[in-house]
Amino acid sequence: MKERVLAAAAVLPAWLYRTTYATLRVRLQLADGTTLAPHEYRFGREIFALCERDALALGGMVALTPFTTLVALGRDGDWASALLARLGYAPVRGSAGRGGAAALAALVRVLRTADARATIVVDGPLGPSGQAKRGIALCARRTGRPIRALGAAARPALVFRKTWSRIFLPLPFARLVVTCDDPLTVPEAGSRDTIEEATHRLSERLTLMRRRAEEELRAWSEEEADGRERPAWHVKSGKAGSTTGAQPARLPEDRRPGEA
Repeated sequence: MKERVLAAAAVLPAWLYRTTYATLRVRLQLADGTTLAPHEYRFGREIFALCERDALALGGMVALTPFTTLVALGRDGDWASALLARLGYAPVRGSAGRGGAAALAALVRVLRTADARATIVVDGPLGPSGQAKRGIALCARRTGRPIRALGAAARPALVFRKTWSRIFLPLPFARLVVTCDDPLTVPEAGSRDTIEEATHRLSERLTLMRRRAEEELRAWSEEEADGRERPAWHVKSGKAGSTTGAQPARLPEDRRPGEA
């Protein structure tokens, strides 16, 4: 009964979120500075790492491909799980605290037997903001999947300043920049020190991706203020349409991201 009630309650918020997300002008930037339309990214067997502050800005990317994701236990997690399922995610329950080991084991089983992409908020459930927990590195080692750090910046956006992460929600028709790092691999035979090193490196890469997203957003705003048009795309129902008519940058076939 509880699950049905939560699922029904999630219908309207999920619709409002998808509708708002479809109005955003989105640019995806790779680590080498290449800009892609979101639908040009070739998703592979990857684990995407993000900070909680960027979760609302990145959640709409599920329109491009299905994702499996970790969701914390508790009442807030129950609601988040229902909303994410309505958006198209496959939630696995647990976090770095309660149920963490069981949730990690469940996620590893899913990723070993399916081609589903995974996305994990790595600094939850209570921070510190931007500091990755070791669970994602363990997941990468056990599944053989690379980790890609993500960053996001949007303007205008509503910032929830009283939250520990200062999570933000892009407002309708906002500019949104998403940055995607090069893959970070964790050796299967690595020691505990290897896991700790990978976790530390991931935290550094998350900080860098956030900084690059903010810098690109400032440059985009300045160029638009000067009357220069930049390519951007809408994300909706698995498709992305250009908002400017400009031709997107394309990678040569041997440099396409996201392929296993």
